[in-house]
Amino acid sequence: MPLLENDLIFAYLNEYDSNHAIAERIFQKLQTGKITVEISSVSLIEMELIYRSEKMEHKLLKDLAAIAALPHVQYIALTPDVAVASVYLRQTLNLTFFDSHYAAIALNLDGKIISFDQAYDRVPGLTRIKPDTI
Repeated sequence: MPLLENDLIFAYLNEYDSNHAIAERIFQKLQTGKITVEISSVSLIEMELIYRSEKMEHKLLKDLAAIAALPHVQYIALTPDVAVASVYLRQTLNLTFFDSHYAAIALNLDGKIISFDQAYDRVPGLTRIKPDTI
């Protein structure tokens, strides 16, 4: 199962996001079971940090509940080996903190990640699935 990156979750939750329609289509496929994905536990932490920094915590409970209620999703916990791999990816490929975690988790799974972010294209062994192709 591919890892669903947070950029899709944020696009889905924000109707003003330029990628909202694409994300909405993917989430409809999740609802109907046409696709299944994995989501990293790191995604939930990133959501909390972003909502807090953007002073949007009043929306956080509703949005976390919407994500938690998604069917056909498996949540993946961060493990020490993945944390080590993410540090390596940050140091060698200059990925951001969260991108390095998502890449490391995806590599630890089946090597596939669904994301708009082209930074994943330069990670050896990782296949980025473009959301508009789903």
